[in-house]
Amino acid sequence: MIDKRFRKLLYYVLAILVVLVFYLIFNAGNPKSIIRFLVKDPAYDVTVTVVLSIIIVAISITLTSGRQDDPLKHMLEINREHIRKLRSKGKSESEIADSFLKEIGVKKGLFYPLAKRRVLRYLSRID
Repeated sequence: MIDKRFRKLLYYVLAILVVLVFYLIFNAGNPKSIIRFLVKDPAYDVTVTVVLSIIIVAISITLTSGRQDDPLKHMLEINREHIRKLRSKGKSESEIADSFLKEIGVKKGLFYPLAKRRVLRYLSRID
């Protein structure tokens, strides 16, 4: 898990890099760009922009993968007693997952099977 201060620092670095990449996108090849202090040749502007974009993606993945408080898991934990009651009534895991997804407003479509799979995985961990 990432320390909270380090996470906050990464968010600031991410914000600065996003602003810088937007600037570079709209000023690529401009001889008066502020990037000329670091990179003299405008031919490398696109390369610098792509490298910074890759760094942004890496930081974003780092920030999102370290998140441990999953809201879906939290909602299932809150409803643990209700889930136990449904199980005691003979409801299957699939029926419980379908009713849970219906209650939180997930519509059947492209992401429904993914959401259902996650709910089923969390349900299997709830005793």
